[in-house]
Amino acid sequence: MDKFFEARNVVVVGVSNAPGNLGRLMAANLMEFHFQGNIFLVGPKGGSFLGHKIHARVTDVDDAIDLATILVPAPAVPEVLRQCGEKGIPRVIVQSAGFRELGEERLELENKVRDLLEHYRMRMIGPNCLGVINRRTGLAVPFFPLAANVGAGPISIISQSGGVGAMMVNLLEAENLGLSRFASVGNKLDVSENDLLEYFARDPETGMILCYLEGIADGRKLMRITRETPKPVIVHKSNTGKCGAAIARSHSASLSSDDRVVDAAFRQSGIIRVREQREAVEVMKAYSLPPLAGNRLAVISRSGGHAVLAADAAEEYGFVLPPYPEDFFQLIREQSRANVISFHNPLDVGDVYNIALYRTLIEKTLEREDIDGMIHVHNYQGNLNVEESRELISSLGELIRKYRKPLASCVFTTRDEFEAIKHAVDFPIFNDPREAARALKQVRDHRSLQTIPLADVRPSDIDPSRARKTLEGLNPGPIPAERLAPLLSAYRIPCVEWEFADSLDSVTSAAHRLGFPVALKTAEPDVVHKSDVGGVRLNLEDAKRLAEAYGEIGRLGPAVLVQKMSGPGLEWLVGGRRDENFGPVVVAGLGGVYVEVFKETGIRVAPIEREEASRLVDECRGSMLLAGLRGDKALDRQALLDVIVRVSWLLHDFPQIRELDLNPVRVYEQGCLALDWRATVE
Repeated sequence: MDKFFEARNVVVVGVSNAPGNLGRLMAANLMEFHFQGNIFLVGPKGGSFLGHKIHARVTDVDDAIDLATILVPAPAVPEVLRQCGEKGIPRVIVQSAGFRELGEERLELENKVRDLLEHYRMRMIGPNCLGVINRRTGLAVPFFPLAANVGAGPISIISQSGGVGAMMVNLLEAENLGLSRFASVGNKLDVSENDLLEYFARDPETGMILCYLEGIADGRKLMRITRETPKPVIVHKSNTGKCGAAIARSHSASLSSDDRVVDAAFRQSGIIRVREQREAVEVMKAYSLPPLAGNRLAVISRSGGHAVLAADAAEEYGFVLPPYPEDFFQLIREQSRANVISFHNPLDVGDVYNIALYRTLIEKTLEREDIDGMIHVHNYQGNLNVEESRELISSLGELIRKYRKPLASCVFTTRDEFEAIKHAVDFPIFNDPREAARALKQVRDHRSLQTIPLADVRPSDIDPSRARKTLEGLNPGPIPAERLAPLLSAYRIPCVEWEFADSLDSVTSAAHRLGFPVALKTAEPDVVHKSDVGGVRLNLEDAKRLAEAYGEIGRLGPAVLVQKMSGPGLEWLVGGRRDENFGPVVVAGLGGVYVEVFKETGIRVAPIEREEASRLVDECRGSMLLAGLRGDKALDRQALLDVIVRVSWLLHDFPQIRELDLNPVRVYEQGCLALDWRATVE
């Protein structure tokens, strides 16, 4: 990827002297950003632009070329790529639109592009993208006019949308945050976000990574990359409205829509997910400050109202405000005009008109070992205390560097004064105390999050070869219940005692072997929700009731399961499905009738270890019921966790299982049992 960003000889293809030609803007941006390399122009009509000759073909350029950026009509792209390949250009950016985004009929054109890339061993960003920027070298090839206002800094951007990416760059400039590298990836026909993430994770000039994604190329690879880098990775993932590609047939699938899987995967791999661009800016501001070592904040404000707002926000986001020591207040008493200051944390210093003292108070607060960070609020109107206020705010950067603690400073003044202050300092200025507290909370929670690798050690007592034989010869669709139960048994997933039957005689014989009372359930594969269609009869205590029940259930089909009735317990759902982006996903939550009432589950990308299974269970309110309430005995939480882990491995080991539902899994004081099971295979 470095060959995209460290190119020294760049050819811009698609330049002409026609009014409104976008290729000229690409060349102009290179000059605006003071590109440190050589620029070559190509366009079929020739001519010149800003003193640069426009060559008719790429192969007409005499010099070796590192990077070609191409903006020509989509049908002409293959021919330009062929010229680039003949020229030996290793990297190309195709900014042209008109490919798959216009419909499946454009796939043939994309296939031509793929073939050319493979034949000439080129790598490509795009098509339908905005290009790249390297702020340090001045490489900037977007096709709309840019002003080189954004400064150099530690933030690198990956955006699937060119427009959103351009907005991100503008936000960095507006908030005085520095840009390192930028890439708009468009259709991701070749280079994806994962390729760039791996590169930025290694890049010494990148300190944090911001992504805007509408789709994910390879979710498991994304998780691996972000889990292995200590750099903050902030992702704004949009396109959240769709669920799975197929209509879900099971609870576990319907309760784990794509966006919930994204949430779970991001948490497992330490990605900071944001829902809007302003939130992304907040997080980047917070990460531009020193790390927050703990949970204890101080608030110092010139305004009592803002002090209350900051304290409310700090409490809302789980921070602690330690009290100030008594000797600290002596400095303030000497300067207070009306002695109306309330001496506690948050501290309102509005009655002190010595602004120089504010800096002393801030420094003495940051010195304290029981303070991990600070929210500071300063307000002035732009026509009084202007110079003193500017000096105070400018001096805060020195204190941040000296004490290595985050100081989130909020400034309230006139618009022009606020913009002037924001661009005069080398640390972020926040717009509101709640914004500052929320941003510090994001950093605190992310730094305290222990990312857990996907499990790599299977339970020692499972039998994958036996499970594989059980799956052999199955047709796509629902797995017959009598075939699924042995599959679960191969992974030591406990099921209630059962027998398959398909006639009244076999039903009666099975019931006598198992012992009354029994349950009778339809085993017809196409019946999804058995209870809804009268496919379940419980507590059948004798042969007469059994025969009556079979007569009713048999109308759905002759296949049934006869099961030993189990005792009362807490019912959970454990299951999972195959996710398009992240592969196997395990799901758990309260089961039985509760699954439709609460629709509350925990989700993880599989496989997982017991520790992660425990976190999954704790995300559900039903976890409290496992501990026993109002004198009830505690239930076997560890047995439930064991089932979740084993299901996660089953889904991982057999990707042909599309959906799996164990509902309910009944948890007892000792052990647990799956009472009902269903699955589908592809």
